[in-house]
Amino acid sequence: MSDRRLLLPVAAAGAALALGVASVVLSVASLGMLAGITGVIAGASGVEAVGRARRSEEKLAASVRDTARLQRELDTVAAVLAEESNADAVPSSDAAATSTKERTNHAFDAATGLYEERFFAVLVQQQVAAARRSLRPLSVVIFEVDSLEGPKRAGSEQELAVVGDVVRRTLRESDSACRLGAAMVGAILEDTPEAGAVWAAERVRGTLLGSPIGDALTVSAGVACYPTHALGAAELVAQAGRALEEARSRGRDCVEVAPDA
Repeated sequence: MSDRRLLLPVAAAGAALALGVASVVLSVASLGMLAGITGVIAGASGVEAVGRARRSEEKLAASVRDTARLQRELDTVAAVLAEESNADAVPSSDAAATSTKERTNHAFDAATGLYEERFFAVLVQQQVAAARRSLRPLSVVIFEVDSLEGPKRAGSEQELAVVGDVVRRTLRESDSACRLGAAMVGAILEDTPEAGAVWAAERVRGTLLGSPIGDALTVSAGVACYPTHALGAAELVAQAGRALEEARSRGRDCVEVAPDA
């Protein structure tokens, strides 16, 4: 491929040399001018070819780094899924299938149907790396169920089940969501800028308000976006948490966005 990139500048340089010699031998000034123009083309083509080759090498190196990082993250997820599966004996094919199904089920929270909290940090890191690689935005939204604050805990699992169902139906297949703690849900919205994240949070909030238990079940939400509010996974989550604190300070049923970094 690199040899093909050099064909044009080499050919142009050869043509410039031939025209220069011809202009001297034949004493034709126009041939000399044409030789100069061809030489400029040869130089520009050479610079462009070198630049393309350098950019290709840089992209290849970045791709290798991203692949290695993604593999480490996937290995982490695999280790979490397998941490409770350390059988002493070699299982049969049926037992192995059952074990795999159990590990898959353990990845999800029973009440909300969302991923368990232990996956949240890994998923955010993975999505931020992908967003950085593709130069696309990414948003994190943290929801907290208002009615579960303080001593009121009766029916919390049932209420969280409603929230989890609404979040699952609102988000796209490319998005991810995890239960966080006793009363929170963290959502990771792929290729989503601030406006889209606020729209998704408001849709979750509005859907809950329109449900039969809307008067008793409301959520507050904090929104933070990459790269507007943070460039790293940990800071992005922290910014979403600060936005959630601001939303809570304004009362129930509120969505707030983190301040620009």
